[in-house]
Amino acid sequence: MPDRYLGQTIGKYRVTRLLGTGAFAWVYEAIDLDLEIPVALKILRPEFAGHEIAEARFRREAATAARLRHRNIVTVRDVGQVNGTVFVAMDLHPLTLGHRLALAGRLPEADCVRLGIEVAAALAIAHAGGVIHRDIKPDNILLGTDGEAVVADFGLARALAGAPSLSATNQVMGTPHYFSPEQARGQEIDGRSDLYSLGVTLYRAATGHLPFEGDDWYAVARQHIETPAVPPRAFAQELTPEFEAVIVRLLAKAPEQRFQTATQLLDALGALQSAPERSRFMPAAGAPTVDAFPAVRTSRRRVAIATSIVMLSAALIWMFWRDRATPEVRTGKAPEDPASTAIAPPPESGQVTDGMQGADTRRPSDSISARPTAARAEDSVRTRPPTRPTRTAAGRVVRLSLSASDSARLYIDNRLVGTGHYTGDHTAGTTLSIRAVLANASTTCGVAVRDTVLTLKAGDHVDLNLPVRGCAVVSYDVTPRDARVAFTPMEGGPSVEVRADSARALVLPEGRYTVRIQAPRCVTGADTLLVAAKADGTPVSRRFPLICS
Repeated sequence: MPDRYLGQTIGKYRVTRLLGTGAFAWVYEAIDLDLEIPVALKILRPEFAGHEIAEARFRREAATAARLRHRNIVTVRDVGQVNGTVFVAMDLHPLTLGHRLALAGRLPEADCVRLGIEVAAALAIAHAGGVIHRDIKPDNILLGTDGEAVVADFGLARALAGAPSLSATNQVMGTPHYFSPEQARGQEIDGRSDLYSLGVTLYRAATGHLPFEGDDWYAVARQHIETPAVPPRAFAQELTPEFEAVIVRLLAKAPEQRFQTATQLLDALGALQSAPERSRFMPAAGAPTVDAFPAVRTSRRRVAIATSIVMLSAALIWMFWRDRATPEVRTGKAPEDPASTAIAPPPESGQVTDGMQGADTRRPSDSISARPTAARAEDSVRTRPPTRPTRTAAGRVVRLSLSASDSARLYIDNRLVGTGHYTGDHTAGTTLSIRAVLANASTTCGVAVRDTVLTLKAGDHVDLNLPVRGCAVVSYDVTPRDARVAFTPMEGGPSVEVRADSARALVLPEGRYTVRIQAPRCVTGADTLLVAAKADGTPVSRRFPLICS
């Protein structure tokens, strides 16, 4: 029974109350005894302890959520196992959207639009990282202290690259009332399936009704596949037609008829009159620098853009007339010296001139409108004007160069384009999801994957370096068990600190570390450790005994 853990201390966490139960785990509120703060402690149910597949799924959930850093994705603080109890510690958000809807019935349109923007922002980050959530629903959307949406429970998520999935391709997973049609059929899915589930969630939040009701799993699944949803305004006439149109498009049966990316959905929601101001959704200081809200616009901004287009068109017409006119027309007087007014003929169509005359003089920093998914100092992005800018019928071409470790696979929009290095031309104005990944790395190795979302602008050559490296399991035995162990990379980077009794092994990026062990009434210990993956997969093992009084 879930009550068995109430009042117990698991590692450094004292369990205080039950928050919820699920098929694989129980969630509790607990106190971090070191930091003296409340956390959410998710514990694998005892019947699954020692079950290889269940424990692998449980750890994968924590690893996936920990790698996807964003203010609208729940923060994982710790993963461990104590006396056969497997747990994950996360930031505590005791209220869910499901609870709020149970109390309120439905929400005003402005609240629904804000909810959609924040969940779509989280999905944009997840999808750029190659992760599909698979179970977007009100119970998996937590509410922060300011009412912001925080997406949790990546237990059904599956990485598109990396280790093989624990789920069979045709295995139906998720919650039936929030299934996408392709989930109901047991087909392969992509990020558009999450957008469908978000559409069901917004329908429920805005109308107080689910688009497809029923107690029988099969009957509900058939409705997702075959039956059109009743228009939301049939239940809530105060909804604007524009917001209704967004929901209806999200609920399209065919994935190609929905929004194709979470970023497109952000554009649509941000353009609504009921959308909040952009400043309310900017990432907090220190948050990952991804432009996850690229087009949250107001009507005044649209007017300003239209005015700018008119003014630019007038300027171009004047410049064309000026270049074609005779000197007398341009200056209002005859030239004094015919030789001094000789004008070189304009280049023929398709001709490109050399030198600064054809160069783009914008600053390189102006050429990228989206930044890497995770704020890493070692990621390097450079832009420079091409020596010979080219044009196509579709627009200016941007030369994109990618580099990573020699064994890293490079993907553009989930399509493999090379290993280690890639150079190619892309049309300006397109937005690309770029990923570098070590194919054989574990999904728990965050540094084995680097993701970036770029919007390319004309006139630049983009050089992007995405360094990736492998990880190794470090198994350690520390005496006494209440000691704190800190692993600090000697090459630079954040330290990893744990209590010896919270976990007996860690996954660390390869490299050299200084190890510092401290415990009450003990002499502080220090050592160095080389972390390198072994060919046979065995962990790096080290024993750290302390001298204590």
